[in-house]
Amino acid sequence: MSRTARTAASRRAGRPRGGNDPQVREALLEAARTLFLRHGFRAASSRQIAAAAGVNAAMIHYYFQDKNGLYRAMLETAIVPVITRIGAMLAERGVADIEGLVRTYMQVLAANTWMPGLIVREVFAPDGSFRQIFIRDFAGRFAPSLRTVIGSEIAAGRLRRDLDPSFTLIALLSLALFPFISLPITTRVLGLDTSAPGIEKLIAHTVRVFLDGVAAKEGSNA
Repeated sequence: MSRTARTAASRRAGRPRGGNDPQVREALLEAARTLFLRHGFRAASSRQIAAAAGVNAAMIHYYFQDKNGLYRAMLETAIVPVITRIGAMLAERGVADIEGLVRTYMQVLAANTWMPGLIVREVFAPDGSFRQIFIRDFAGRFAPSLRTVIGSEIAAGRLRRDLDPSFTLIALLSLALFPFISLPITTRVLGLDTSAPGIEKLIAHTVRVFLDGVAAKEGSNA
């Protein structure tokens, strides 16, 4: 059991005194990440999650309403930095920091290694439990906005004019996401270094590959 879970377990189960207890909330999120990834959303029960967090199952209702709300909160805490950065780009209407955006996205994935596998299992899979919620609450919030940012950069001539914004966005997301989906294989087969310096090298390489492919070349009409 983690330190957070042990701290939560030491508290009395029931309604938190004096308002929300961030330690209990984080213990539930941590337990849910582990159990959803290990067993899948359907198989992991609220009671199992609460037991792993060391609290009463009623705490899931108190903090998240239900298991669906717990799943949404997990993704929300991880994806908010990306959505915030896109929002800032749209608000400034200046030169978009595409490199910074790719870095932010990959840093979020590196800091939340549970997320890619869970998205594959619960969103991409044919029977994924959370496909519609993911489209509505997350992909539907940032994908169209990011496509707008990329389209603006193409129109301004900073990205190649022969590019399609939607295809470019798919390429960006693929380059950034797949390395983390494939970690269980690439760490063994290719010896990928998952230390902080190793992940930073991966991010820098991905940024370079993407920008070299989409950046407008000086003196070119493409």
